[in-house]
Amino acid sequence: MSAYRTYQNITLYPVFHSRLEFASHIRAALLADPPDRVAVELPATWGEALWRGVRRLPFLSVVAEDGEGGLFMAIEPVDPMIEAMRTATELAIPCELMDLDVDHYPMLAEPVPDTYPVHLLGYDAVMAPLTGQVKFARHKLDEARETMMAHTLQQLAQKGGRVAAVLGAAHLTGVLEKLKTPQPRPLGRAKPRSLKLHNWAEPSARESMSEAPFLAADYERARQPQGRTPLVFPMGAPLFPSPASAPLGVGHSPRRGGEEPDMAEMVPVGVDRVARIRLLLTRAAMLYQDHTHDRISLRQLRGVGEFARKYALVDGLLVPDLYQLTAAARGMVDDDFARFVWDEGTRYPWQDGSGHLPQFDVSMTEMYRQGRKMVLRGKLRHNRPRLRGVTDRERLREHTQAGWKENWSSREICSHVPEDLVIEGVGRRLMTMAKGMLSGKHSRVEPFSASMKDGVDIRETLRNWHSKELYVKDAPVLPVEVGSVVVIFDEDRSKKNLGLPPLFESRYSWLVTWLGEHEQESDMAFYATPSGENLVGPGISRCEYGGFVLSYPPLRMFDVWSDPYFDVARDKPERLLLAGLDYSTKRHVVYVAPTPPRSAITALAGRMGRQIVYIPLGQLSRDMLKKVRNFHVLAGKHVRDIAGEYIP
Repeated sequence: MSAYRTYQNITLYPVFHSRLEFASHIRAALLADPPDRVAVELPATWGEALWRGVRRLPFLSVVAEDGEGGLFMAIEPVDPMIEAMRTATELAIPCELMDLDVDHYPMLAEPVPDTYPVHLLGYDAVMAPLTGQVKFARHKLDEARETMMAHTLQQLAQKGGRVAAVLGAAHLTGVLEKLKTPQPRPLGRAKPRSLKLHNWAEPSARESMSEAPFLAADYERARQPQGRTPLVFPMGAPLFPSPASAPLGVGHSPRRGGEEPDMAEMVPVGVDRVARIRLLLTRAAMLYQDHTHDRISLRQLRGVGEFARKYALVDGLLVPDLYQLTAAARGMVDDDFARFVWDEGTRYPWQDGSGHLPQFDVSMTEMYRQGRKMVLRGKLRHNRPRLRGVTDRERLREHTQAGWKENWSSREICSHVPEDLVIEGVGRRLMTMAKGMLSGKHSRVEPFSASMKDGVDIRETLRNWHSKELYVKDAPVLPVEVGSVVVIFDEDRSKKNLGLPPLFESRYSWLVTWLGEHEQESDMAFYATPSGENLVGPGISRCEYGGFVLSYPPLRMFDVWSDPYFDVARDKPERLLLAGLDYSTKRHVVYVAPTPPRSAITALAGRMGRQIVYIPLGQLSRDMLKKVRNFHVLAGKHVRDIAGEYIP
């Protein structure tokens, strides 16, 4: 059974509005078998303004009625009605607008399913059962509208030739029934509308397009008759390939000079939502890594995809929308990654900045589209798209940035005080975690006898529910004290010995030992990216820790990197750990790293009367790690007065 309905020389194509799968199908159908005339479900009284908007695609337009509270209509490439008009223009086929212009037509909630199966299974397989079984919502004005459509189609059919009619699936049955008898032209709006074409402002389009802007952009690239190579993903391929192997765009083949594209070449390749989502997340992960130097693993990307897929199923969708992807990115990674997903997902490259048309800026509520609010927090303020121009202060920074490097001096460097407070706070928090871990090893669960001890153990009580006994926890508080904290972000073992000293082989070539400035600060040794390379202000350099050690109390630490006592260390992390063991005045030393220390180092710690408390780096929250991994170095204490203006 075909989803098309044919009556005499009229073929009706039922579609769902503003969905790219139907836009792609309508274009392919018209190109494969061009009719003599095309009719679309749009009001004829809007024709002049609509045609102007269609001709300026891929730039986005809005046709709006003058006056407060007037009607408006968005012109997007993914709308099948607009696509039918656009394709008819390219093929030089006469196109008629056949709908009736009515006032006060409500936004009806229709049971529209996810349209992704149209891409996978085909148009007929999805639409044939729907058009005959689904009962769409009706309004009293639908009768007059369908009469107008049938009247227009009958007039076109009398001219001879084949007519292709693109209309909403909700009107298919009514129009077919009315085509069986001659239909009069119904009375329409008596007073013509004052319509004006506007350019759709970028901030509004980012939020209010019917399809996510990145999908609309991909569809626009796919439909252009430039011989582009289709982007194909095998059905059995993983949901998210590794960033190194994932293509980031659609290729194209060269064309010989003066050659015209044939009809088969113009048939667009359908945009696969899942494939484009895969590329969107991969692109966002690469941008995230470039800006934060924090890599998102393939496992995390798969987690984002699984989170978004289940979120979509809760909302009755097969493929997640942009909001669900952003929510999944925030939940599985952090707010900064979610911001990159949103920025890339709302990027539509064709923006008209000529100013020839007035701007149309409208909220999602005014567009009668369901919107959901999400607040993204984070420190990447400079990564947000600048939509309102560049300030004078930003221009000043661009002009003076070259001079910052020339005036940089590392002779009297010091730290940024707010970051000192953060790293000391994280050190105390890690000490508390270590104390909890050691105390937890000595806790036990026992049946309740005379005392509730440290409370009821719900898990053990439920496990032994058949015995009708209550189990309680006995968690003694041990006098645990921690003297040093070692945190390793990057073990820095990727490069082999190239004839250089092992400590100087990588990007973390800056080796420093800092003493605390007062009793509330610890001594610190670290390896990091060199100071003076990434300047964010006059005398302000942004660096990244590879690893560091904090030792309490302060003012005791000799230069760790030149001390021959630690030469037994194989690499930088071991050197910092040995320094933490040596300078610790307490029995326990916290070691946070991707992998635990070698057994030889653990044995050495035992001979020194120390115990290493290992905490896997993956157990810490990403927010905690991001707070301390990036830091700023100031070229003297006098820079502290202005550092707050350049450091977010």
